[in-house]
Amino acid sequence: MVKFQKGPATSGPSSSLGIMRFFDAESPGPKITPEFVVGLAIIVMVVVLIIKHFI
Repeated sequence: MVKFQKGPATSGPSSSLGIMRFFDAESPGPKITPEFVVGLAIIVMVVVLIIKHFI
């Protein structure tokens, strides 16, 4: 039978703690927002469709 510990010794799974540490770390380089990436992808798709239409 599994015994659960109660009190301050319990914490979340170690995998979620690793993810939080990864995203909290500052890294060098440009900061790009997700909106910019989505917008850039849409612009590239439109340009490709326009070029394909004229060729």
